[in-house]
Amino acid sequence: MILGLPVHAQTTAVSPTGPGLGLTQDHKRTIYREIGSQQPQRVPDGTAMEIGKEIPDSIMLNEMPISVKDQIGLLRDFKSAKLPDEKILIVDPAKRQVVDIVTKDEGTR
Repeated sequence: MILGLPVHAQTTAVSPTGPGLGLTQDHKRTIYREIGSQQPQRVPDGTAMEIGKEIPDSIMLNEMPISVKDQIGLLRDFKSAKLPDEKILIVDPAKRQVVDIVTKDEGTR
């Protein structure tokens, strides 16, 4: 006898303590090339910007450039913010939560 169990759709979620979105080195170069020249956003003193953290309301989020969305479809629903330390935050705008971070070193390799 075969029992019918309900099947639930699986969704991909970014773990707050996980490694981020799993961007490739090519993705990181593309992101840095397209976003790296943006004006950096000031981060309030004592605020740690890490994957899984909520960003302060004082940080303005920018739309992901069309060229980035075209090349990396995974990022179409996310926004970005460049920080003074040259890091680029990839942010879930609904939660204002950091889902990945691209450093200058990663983006220029």
